[in-house]
Amino acid sequence: MNTSKQEWLTAVSVCMGGIMSSIDTFILYVATPHLRGVFSATVAEISGVSTSYAIASMLFMLLSAWFVQQYGAKRVYQWGLALFVAGSLLCAAASNLDLLIGARVLQGMGAGLVIPVEGVILRRTFPPERHGLVMGLYGTSIMCGPAFGPMLGGFILDELGWPLIFLVNVPVGMVGLIMVRAFLADDRQEGAPGARRVDLAGIALLGCGIVSLVWLLERGNRTFWFEDDANLLLLFVAACAWALFLAHELMATQPLLDLSVLANRAFSAANLLNFLAAFIVTGTLFVLPIYMQEFLRFSPTQAGTTMAPRAFVMMLVFPAVGWLYNRVPTRLLITTGLLLGLSSGVMMSRFSADAGWHDMILPQILQGVGAAFVLGPVATAALMSIPRERMAGAAAIESTTRLLGSTIGIAVFASLLTHFEASTWEIVRHNISLSSPVLYKRFQGLQGFFATFNGASALDKSFRLLNARTMLQVSSLAYKNLFQLIAAGFLAMIAISLLIDMRPARPHPSNPSHANKE
Repeated sequence: MNTSKQEWLTAVSVCMGGIMSSIDTFILYVATPHLRGVFSATVAEISGVSTSYAIASMLFMLLSAWFVQQYGAKRVYQWGLALFVAGSLLCAAASNLDLLIGARVLQGMGAGLVIPVEGVILRRTFPPERHGLVMGLYGTSIMCGPAFGPMLGGFILDELGWPLIFLVNVPVGMVGLIMVRAFLADDRQEGAPGARRVDLAGIALLGCGIVSLVWLLERGNRTFWFEDDANLLLLFVAACAWALFLAHELMATQPLLDLSVLANRAFSAANLLNFLAAFIVTGTLFVLPIYMQEFLRFSPTQAGTTMAPRAFVMMLVFPAVGWLYNRVPTRLLITTGLLLGLSSGVMMSRFSADAGWHDMILPQILQGVGAAFVLGPVATAALMSIPRERMAGAAAIESTTRLLGSTIGIAVFASLLTHFEASTWEIVRHNISLSSPVLYKRFQGLQGFFATFNGASALDKSFRLLNARTMLQVSSLAYKNLFQLIAAGFLAMIAISLLIDMRPARPHPSNPSHANKE
């Protein structure tokens, strides 16, 4: 059956929202160091620009199914696009970091509605025999972000100014709104019976638990962790919120997340790896642009170009992994991906202040290929062990786990970088003394050099240069520690993947089913 013109117009209309939100996410990774300078923020503070978006997006993804039931996919998709465009305008106009974070929350709310509803509309538009095409369209719209976002963000920052990284969303969003209004049929069913109730208590507890935990991670290093009463309060709130959330979800008749599916050992094991992979990969994506731009002095365009090969390789490898999945043991695919990730972490841990563009490419490609070998098989193995009638609930947990890993990964990596810089400085500064003959001789040489230009300021310039060189070494050691931790994370995941059993439990004789491969 041929795909009609109307179906293609609908597909193009709804894919624009996914492309816009995906590109925006990866533009922000490259823009983070620049925004840090604009708003005079620490690494931990600027991480709020990404984590606020991720938290809002996750919570509204969980609400999207209820909104679609109540108001129809077309209206919900339009609301999501409108929120994203409004948030983009406010981001571009933000005069301080708090306003920018608030505007990013609005963007995240829009993305949380657009991304899942896009998949719903595509499945409803195309007949079942063309759902493979649907998944290809959906995946392509999402992969546009890592493929083109870093390069586009780098060009905008170098040539046009930071507000344009947000304003570029406005015309795309407006065209999307017009096309959806024109080509997408209204699917709202007035008074539709049996609409599922939304678990507002679950949403509130989950949001409270995530926000308080991320907030604690963001401010912990700056405020000496639990020496500060506010941090103790945040820890108490986070612990209570998570405990109440788990208790509520297990007792609710219509829970936000059906946690009972975690009793399936294969699903639980796969979700643990899913969380850790998202944690490490997203944390790496957050830290690398900062490292390249602030330590190696790459321009935003250079940093964006360096990150692009990872995405293009992933686009090529994902289909190959899908083909291999039915022919190769799942454990072999996952272990291969984790070994590639481990190799990338080891290579990054050997970076020095002299690292160049060519040094950055291979580790990026290795981690991208490794992620493709891990994320797809883990998600597929997780869901294939779940009965069909519980698939929707399991898919919600799988996507929530991945988003949680990404959100917490950014917050933890930002906190760790700040911690490593502070602890390394404490070690290094005790070894810097002009009583050292070698250091004193070099310092005298600097003074003599600057005295040939301006003797009055020679001492001051010598101390400034000494401080700059010291901070360079501190940053180098801090990033090295962080990259070593990334390698250790992949090594831990390899150990976990070898120890846990992702095969579904043996079926009861009275209810036979096919066993999934390992």
